[in-house]
Amino acid sequence: MRAAIALIPLALLAACNESPTVEKKNASTAEVAKSVADAGMKLNPGRWEMTMQFKKFEVEGMPPEAKAAMQQMLGKTRTFASCLTKEEAEKPDGKFFGQQGEDCKYDTFTMGNGKIDATMTCKGTGENAGNSAKMTLAGTYSPDTYDMTMDMTGTAPNGKAMVMQMGLTSKHKGECKGDEQG
Repeated sequence: MRAAIALIPLALLAACNESPTVEKKNASTAEVAKSVADAGMKLNPGRWEMTMQFKKFEVEGMPPEAKAAMQQMLGKTRTFASCLTKEEAEKPDGKFFGQQGEDCKYDTFTMGNGKIDATMTCKGTGENAGNSAKMTLAGTYSPDTYDMTMDMTGTAPNGKAMVMQMGLTSKHKGECKGDEQG
């Protein structure tokens, strides 16, 4: 789940619909960030308000009480704001594009002409060794909005199969106000 949430900042990337296309295969988050920056794609700095909605969340063998609690959460939205500085907007680093490090790599990453399509595989380390997750991100973007769907399949902390789908939408809301979470 942490890996899924870490992909959210990727969706903040907003560039002109007539921008160049970035295509990468088997690339780290840092390589993707460098390619996007080299292509001249930039972000709109300022306040971004994002709404996240869990559409699906299933874990094999989940106890009935936990399953009922998850069902109540599905469909509900959570909105939060983040502030992107001018410097971050002009040169996004690897952190901006999801989990950094050797444990996560983009299998594919394509971005351009208002569309984004990416797949990422993360392998667990330490006490999570042997676990892995595969994520896909697909949607549309413009300089001031985006609409994405993220699907994740993998292994939950209990070692059982897990499937999750999340919708992400965001709007650029002008200048930062100082009350943003990130």
